[in-house]
Amino acid sequence: MRQVTWLRLLPVLLVVLVGALDLTYHQQRQGIIVALTAIPALSLIMPGAQSPRQSLISGALALAGTAVGGAVDWHSRPVVVMVTLANIVLLTAISHYLQRRWQAHEPASPALPAPPPARQKAEAPTTQAHRLGELHVALRSLPQPDRTTMAADLCDIRETPYGTRVLVADLMGKDDATIAAGVELLDRWRHLSASEPSLAEIARCLDNALADRTDRFAKTLLLTFKGGRGELVCCGHPLPLLLSDHEDARPLDVLAPLPPLGLFDLVPQGCPVYTTSFAVGSTQRLLIHTDGVEGVRDVAGAPFPLLERARSYAGHGATALLDALAADLEQHAHASVDGIRDEALLLLLQAEKREFQHLTTTLHTPRPGTPARSDDDRVGA
Repeated sequence: MRQVTWLRLLPVLLVVLVGALDLTYHQQRQGIIVALTAIPALSLIMPGAQSPRQSLISGALALAGTAVGGAVDWHSRPVVVMVTLANIVLLTAISHYLQRRWQAHEPASPALPAPPPARQKAEAPTTQAHRLGELHVALRSLPQPDRTTMAADLCDIRETPYGTRVLVADLMGKDDATIAAGVELLDRWRHLSASEPSLAEIARCLDNALADRTDRFAKTLLLTFKGGRGELVCCGHPLPLLLSDHEDARPLDVLAPLPPLGLFDLVPQGCPVYTTSFAVGSTQRLLIHTDGVEGVRDVAGAPFPLLERARSYAGHGATALLDALAADLEQHAHASVDGIRDEALLLLLQAEKREFQHLTTTLHTPRPGTPARSDDDRVGA
């Protein structure tokens, strides 16, 4: 860029220099003014250094300098002045023509690649609320702050012929094998939840699928809700909390928790699968969390007091409760860089008995030969 700027100023400097020398030494050396023909010749020596328009400007400057210098002593050197003017006009015309041709055939410079977009801050997760079958569902995810690893916590909720069924799983690992295990787990669950009436049998089949086809295990909760009651199988997963509107929260008593799915074969003499039945009334809710919540530590290494906080927010609405817990988790870990070590899920379930299974209007038509009754007849009856 600096070189091009100096080349554009060079004609002006040459006109001033040659003009000054000619005015000073015109009596001793009358041919100095001829040097001004070098100005339009610059474009011939360095094509592309000037634009077509600037080649005309350089020629005009050279003509002006020659006219000023030649007017001082015209009578003593008319031939020199005339030849110099003619040469400048000719060289300027040639230079202008060549510059135009060069510019027309100049290959377009490649466009500079667009700067990479500024890295946007990941959007903060929000609580999602849904109605699925007999359940009101509120879901909140808590990803790692840097989002450098994949999320291995998942849930699936679906209405089936056997009630509304829920799968919550925390898969071991953060690699492609974990993704494959998650796909296998979800595929088998979607098929079994709609075709297998026994929740215990579903747990056995899912354990076999993970053990036979993957090298991963999954801490899992399996639940079925129907008619205001729930059934649960816990496979190495943190126990849910049962909340009431009376600011009460307690862990749900689970009968014989099992190992994570994929590890049943490690239990000596086999692994019997027991289900836990419980009632969930209209004033009760079930709070499910993956173990990423239990792994949150403050700067002193103290765990997050989930039971205490859940009890204090028990009277809140579903969305407000999960938002408050998420805010408390972030605040608890704020002073510690490694406070939130893993992603986590918060899931709040509330079962409500359906008021109507179906609603159908009926058509009443009088039988043939039966006179229609008047309104007075109906009242009198």
